Amino acid sequence: MIKGQVSRTTSKFHPEKNVGDRIKPVFVLEDKTAVASAENSSDDSVVDSWNAADSCEQVIEGNDMLQFNLKEMKVSAACDSVTVTLKHTGVMAAEIMGHNWVLTTDSDFMPVATAAAGAGLENNYVPVGDDRVLSATSIIGGGEETSVTFSIGSLSAGDDYTFFCSFPGHYAIMKGSFKVIA
Repeated sequence: MIKGQVSRTTSKFHPEKNVGDRIKPVFVLEDKTAVASAENSSDDSVVDSWNAADSCEQVIEGNDMLQFNLKEMKVSAACDSVTVTLKHTGVMAAEIMGHNWVLTTDSDFMPVATAAAGAGLENNYVPVGDDRVLSATSIIGGGEETSVTFSIGSLSAGDDYTFFCSFPGHYAIMKGSFKVIA
């Protein structure tokens, strides 16, 4: 059920260069631009919701400042499956500042997040064989991308789901809600 593919790319970002040029649009959504800044660690750089209820493909970004660019993801119950693509927009290596995308029910979030550290990097900080994990990607480092495709047939519209990064300690900040819209 869990499937992820990592493709390696290179990053042109350098933390000591072009500090003044780092405020760039991340994406445009209904004529509103979300802005990310290496100098701005507040929630101003985070979009509250990606309303893609008609889309069966979702894209989320994580960075070196322990931030996902989304706090909420929505997908239509009409989708047979959904593909979530995680892009690490930072530069740090996976061993230092790795990110993944893990989906659980709200009630399973904390137990899975705390068990994840024991799974180790070799298991992408995802407890092996844990049925509470509904879907998860591989751990990636800066400039990398990974995707997971999973059936949403077992997910119910109106139920509460949480997505998060299970790299040790990241789950406290890098989390959001996942909603299936009828």
